[in-house]
Amino acid sequence: MTSPRFQSTLPEATVRIFTDFDGTMTSEDVGRELYVHFCGSACFDRVRESWLEGVLTAPEAYRQLCAAIPRLTTEMLSDFLVSHEIDPSFPGFAEWCAREHYPLYILSDGVDAYITPLLEKAGVQVPVISNRMILGDGSPEISFPHFDTRCPEIAHCKSNHVALLSRDEDIIVYVGDGTSDFEAATYADLVFARGELERYCQEQNVSFRRFHNFTMIRQQLSAMISEKRLRRRKRAEVRRQQLWARG
Repeated sequence: MTSPRFQSTLPEATVRIFTDFDGTMTSEDVGRELYVHFCGSACFDRVRESWLEGVLTAPEAYRQLCAAIPRLTTEMLSDFLVSHEIDPSFPGFAEWCAREHYPLYILSDGVDAYITPLLEKAGVQVPVISNRMILGDGSPEISFPHFDTRCPEIAHCKSNHVALLSRDEDIIVYVGDGTSDFEAATYADLVFARGELERYCQEQNVSFRRFHNFTMIRQQLSAMISEKRLRRRKRAEVRRQQLWARG
């Protein structure tokens, strides 16, 4: 993290949009499918249960899954990804963000090894912050440059980036669907949610809008911005300031 002073070095205040990848930009959780495919469902379920029970941190769980894959080459991953793609409405959304000068970031608890090729296949260029995976001729090596011990249940503490990549005057929009999005969503002024994140927002009294695709998000955001109905949420603004203050 950094001090609030860092925020003044960012471009002028704007709408900044952060989106999850697996299950949000894709119809299924590609990371989950990858581990189930190469580890086997029994291994995946066993490790996931230990993670859910708090026996394993998220990085420990991911390392166990990777260790259970005897071999994963670039060619093997490419063959696996043939049947996967990102939401076809996302490229148009990314183009709209670029045209309107709304910074767009992908924050993922998955790995760059499959996120990057799927974005390239769709012809999308958007900044990605994720875990990292190196492929060779044996088990894949995984690393977690954005892990934070205050969030051991996830391997990538997304809320740090929501705060670090924004400033006091910005309006923060967050799009997600899963457990790795829970905390980050509470730092956003507007949340688009579905799946587990939708249920979390309902339980925690976090206002949100349900979404089906990025065309819907673009239409709603465009209308709210043009009608000046998109505003900072005081509760989220205070949480961001508290996170900056912790350093």
